[in-house]
Amino acid sequence: MKPTSASATSSPSSLSLYRLNGTSGATCILIQTDGLLSIQYRDKYGEDKEADTFMPGQMDISGECWEDESRITLGWKGFVLNMYFSKTPGGERWYVNNVELIYTSNNKIFEHIDRPGLDVKLSTPPGTLLFPTPVGKSYTCDQEVIITMFAQDENDKSGHLAKLYLRELKMQSFMYKSSNTWGPTFQCSANGTYRDETAPIAVGSTLAVATVCTVVGYGLWRYFKVKKFQYGTMA
Repeated sequence: MKPTSASATSSPSSLSLYRLNGTSGATCILIQTDGLLSIQYRDKYGEDKEADTFMPGQMDISGECWEDESRITLGWKGFVLNMYFSKTPGGERWYVNNVELIYTSNNKIFEHIDRPGLDVKLSTPPGTLLFPTPVGKSYTCDQEVIITMFAQDENDKSGHLAKLYLRELKMQSFMYKSSNTWGPTFQCSANGTYRDETAPIAVGSTLAVATVCTVVGYGLWRYFKVKKFQYGTMA
């Protein structure tokens, strides 16, 4: 394991930049996005609710940087978000193989929750393959990306489901650069898939290429509705 350091800064147009450094001080993981976390839960009156929180510009950031695997951990307001990165066999591409969310149901974001006091862990399903990108390049997507997380433990008592909305996403892992310098852009395709048409990925029969969920109607309306509400409460 390589000790790491990290930083978070705000960028123009409400974008935030999250950086994880390796032992040499070189950048290992760099993520730029405008993120919203939405969690579906049930209150004590039996009604289904949603709780939303934006990913702030200032985060508690930690992680690990290895040769073929890495992790970045983002913490804010009682939530811990882990992103795990791997390389394909041969080391030609990097991708996200798991996104994990950890929190407690006592979090103040949940109003009148039906089951307080639970430790909740939600994640993408086993075999996840997100954002496959040639090593040395940065994954970029102007479309809104949605990552869905749910409990993988059959004994889970929360019944929660989380969606991570990432706007104007730019991401790169296994960088090893001394500054916030992105590699050449690898653009997500217009039809909303992560697949590179020129070089299909072989990572094993149990892994499938995930698709981007693009929000063109309700999702965008909801996003800006929440944004407006947040600004209103801050006034």
